[in-house]
Amino acid sequence: MTTPLPLPAGITSRLIPTKTLTFHILESNPDPSTPRPLLLLLHGFPELAFSWRKVIPPLAAAGYHVVAPDQRGFGRTTGWDTRPFSEVDLNTFTLTSVVRDMVTLVHALGYRSVQCVVGHDLGAVTAAMCALVRPDFFKSVALLSHPFNGSPVLPFGTAASGSSSSGEVAEKKGGGGGGGGGGGAESAAGDHVHGELAARGRKHYKWYYSTEPANEEMVEPVEGLGEFLRGYFHLKNMREAVRRHMESESEGAVAASKAWLSDEELAVYVSEYARTGFQGGLNWYRVRTAAGGRYTGDFDVYAGRKIEVPAAFVSGKADWGIYQEPGALEKMVDGRVCSDFRVLRLVDGVGHWAPQECPEVVVEVVLELLRGL
Repeated sequence: MTTPLPLPAGITSRLIPTKTLTFHILESNPDPSTPRPLLLLLHGFPELAFSWRKVIPPLAAAGYHVVAPDQRGFGRTTGWDTRPFSEVDLNTFTLTSVVRDMVTLVHALGYRSVQCVVGHDLGAVTAAMCALVRPDFFKSVALLSHPFNGSPVLPFGTAASGSSSSGEVAEKKGGGGGGGGGGGAESAAGDHVHGELAARGRKHYKWYYSTEPANEEMVEPVEGLGEFLRGYFHLKNMREAVRRHMESESEGAVAASKAWLSDEELAVYVSEYARTGFQGGLNWYRVRTAAGGRYTGDFDVYAGRKIEVPAAFVSGKADWGIYQEPGALEKMVDGRVCSDFRVLRLVDGVGHWAPQECPEVVVEVVLELLRGL
């Protein structure tokens, strides 16, 4: 039996059965007698709906019904494929599957549109895909930490020669979709990134997360899970790297993270991941890094398409996630991948976890975007 969450006043928790999943959601301002525009907040890895606890109340106070679900594979949401690593059907974690999840949840809540879908980290992948796939349904989008890098680029003009050159096939695999959730770009990157990192005795975390030992190595020993997650929220890295780096971190630096993630709040993540493990979230990485884009072919349907709805981006200046795909943020801002980009905010003194580190800025950006609609 799950324990109650330590939620701020005004946030409630409930389960929503749908045809795809039974969603666990946090929400504020649900009032069927006085419908309010819906805002949908999507968490990253290894986060939960709980990660939006500081953002939900002020957005609700601005007049919105605010909903944050545990996404497929996370927290208290159930109904997803929990079979072992070698047996799970990764097709249930594809890009269009997670959009379907959100559309289904929104209908179950009694809405036919979302005023703004907001996504952080892995949740930004879902949010960008929602905006790309259903601009009629998701009226605006705000991304945090993970810029949208564009839709796929398919081999073009190959009919004259009757076959694709190796370069053109690589272009198809590479695409431009990593930031928006397209695993092809990440798969192609692995062709050279793996070798270069291996030569330095290192691994790329996304591909490590796609390996079978990753879940067990992150969970075990369970009694060390709190120390690992405290380090992860401080450094965002693999368990061994977190352990190594945290040994040299000053007590003051670690204590600074407690200003935005208290021990009581950290205990929520420890309790949930001790119960569920990390494999549900790790399956997202498996889908997006599989060789040859085996599970990302559904994204090809949107080749060449831009995000057309009003868009915003906010993150910490110290967030290295912004730069994982060089040029992605610039493409959002200058119109190459977003037709209507409106708000950019990079926050001094803030790292990767903006919804928890600087929730007031996140709220300001979302409301600024909404005022322009």
